[in-house]
Amino acid sequence: MRIRLTILITLATSWMGYAQTPDLKEYKIEGHNIVLQLERSMPRKDQEELLRKTGMEGFSLDTLWRFGSIGNWIKEGWKLGKTTTGYKIYKSITDLSDDLKWTKATIHYSTELATTIRSQVDATFGANNLRNNSVVTTKTGTHFFLKGKSTAKDVYLSGTFNEWSTLKTRMLKVDSGWVATVQLHPGKHQYKFIIDGHWMEDPDNKTREDDGQGGYNSVYYVTNYEFKLNGNTNAKRVVLSGSFNNWNEVDFKMLRTSTGWRLPIYLKDGTYEYKFIVDGTWIADPGNANIRDDGKGNTNSYLQLGGAVMFKLPGYANARKVILAGEFNNWNEEQLVMKKTPDGWEIPYVLAAGNYQYKFIIDGQWMTDPLNPHLASQHEHINSVVTVKPNHTFVLKKYQNALSVSVAGSFNDWGVGYSMKRTPDGWVYDAWLPPGKCLYKFIVDGKWIIDPGNEQWEQNEFGNGNSVLWIGAGEE
Repeated sequence: MRIRLTILITLATSWMGYAQTPDLKEYKIEGHNIVLQLERSMPRKDQEELLRKTGMEGFSLDTLWRFGSIGNWIKEGWKLGKTTTGYKIYKSITDLSDDLKWTKATIHYSTELATTIRSQVDATFGANNLRNNSVVTTKTGTHFFLKGKSTAKDVYLSGTFNEWSTLKTRMLKVDSGWVATVQLHPGKHQYKFIIDGHWMEDPDNKTREDDGQGGYNSVYYVTNYEFKLNGNTNAKRVVLSGSFNNWNEVDFKMLRTSTGWRLPIYLKDGTYEYKFIVDGTWIADPGNANIRDDGKGNTNSYLQLGGAVMFKLPGYANARKVILAGEFNNWNEEQLVMKKTPDGWEIPYVLAAGNYQYKFIIDGQWMTDPLNPHLASQHEHINSVVTVKPNHTFVLKKYQNALSVSVAGSFNDWGVGYSMKRTPDGWVYDAWLPPGKCLYKFIVDGKWIIDPGNEQWEQNEFGNGNSVLWIGAGEE
């Protein structure tokens, strides 16, 4: 991803392609800086208008053009750069948070950037395919190596972890090339090297993704789990396959060790089933006592990462078999057999942050969860819905006389309404929302309304508007 693209302060809709507004085209964002571009060809009155709009009326254009200086504006954190056609005056966007003139630009820039980066790093699983250990994670951090380039003057590391900064992470020259160390959390990270201003992917990393500009970003995973298979040392090929990669039989080739096979991998929190394929033969993990019938006659190993949600169904002491089924296991009717307890039935199940529909199957009969007031209604289907790690509370005040209130929006594809809980003041629902822009409406006794407690809204194709809210990456 090349960060040298121009991003206008007047909000547009895409990180990779912002439409320019003619009367504000001199405003842009480069990297972390808000930039004010002044051209020698600009009429004096246009330059003055530009300064006025940004609250810089006291800026001396005479000092700039006669002496190449911005005077006391240096004390305010502004810097001066020369261009082939004039000057650019710039300041870090993080230093503008208290400036009301720039607050809106700062908020939208941060939100758009957070949303873009989130889309670049969002991953359920991943493994690395590196040559020469070009990236290594140790207790002291993640070390990036670039071999050669001994004649380069400046080399920088830029990626999702430093908001694609062009200057934040300078690499250190060593005998064999260049090195930089950053602190990364488990998960997916995209990056590139900047060599004397030229962007390039990691030549020793075979894992890459389209950067949207005709090139590629290198991809590195900080792993959090290692699959191991002891023995089978005479095998020619061992592959890991599971629910996390749709049971792909090719991608995850395991690494041979002196005692067997191993594969470090990144896995998002959740529950996963898997097997090893040893020279074409599928086997469960002999080192994992957790096995489960998939309801189709196959026995798979499974693992759970993260905290478990305890699903409980009270009563039904005479039931022979109770099953949990939901979106999280493709509504499998046989797989998740619940355990009988003195009070009813229960089963723990690990889920990543999100909203999930589910039901219980009691001796073949499907039913919603009697302990859960939140339902998801879609056409004629009604399911219970559980939210894991909610990050936003929808609140609709008043409407106490309504029989039912639900919320629907871009986060649940509009076709599903999540029923809200009645409170003394109105209605609430705790939801997990992905970072970025969220459109939504409330459904009150079948009537769709925008949120009366939210001033932010936008028009839609039906002419009745949608409420708008933004979720930052840190709100997950």
